[in-house]
Amino acid sequence: MGGIFIKSKIIIVTKKSLIVYAALLLILVIGLVLLFTLRNNEVGLAASGYTYLRYNDGIYVGIEKTESGDVKAEVTIRNSKIKDIKLIEIPSDYISNNPNIKDEISDIIYTTIKSQNVAAANDLGNSSYVMGKVIKAVRNALNESLIN
Repeated sequence: MGGIFIKSKIIIVTKKSLIVYAALLLILVIGLVLLFTLRNNEVGLAASGYTYLRYNDGIYVGIEKTESGDVKAEVTIRNSKIKDIKLIEIPSDYISNNPNIKDEISDIIYTTIKSQNVAAANDLGNSSYVMGKVIKAVRNALNESLIN
């Protein structure tokens, strides 16, 4: 009669081989932790997979034109990170037409500083014309820091 015969093997794990396997696993885990820690400190790929550039330290002003006037944002960069954003000019028409705009602008500034990413401010759901102009003014200031 034909067929497939499987021989069973007995695997004996000794205390010595168990220690060797545990040591190899520990070295592998430590190596992976070091690899990811050192990789996150370098300029290169962000967590989202997109490449990013370092901001140059300084104070930069971004201007975005509107039909009612200019929106100006001042961005302070220290240690290649956004430390402060000030809205130094916004047309008074926008403030008088929308009393809640100051709170919305504060949310955008807080989100941008916290995430270090202007794109995160777009995710707040503020699709208004004025908020778009504020975000563009901040983005223009950040672009200035990349050029200098």
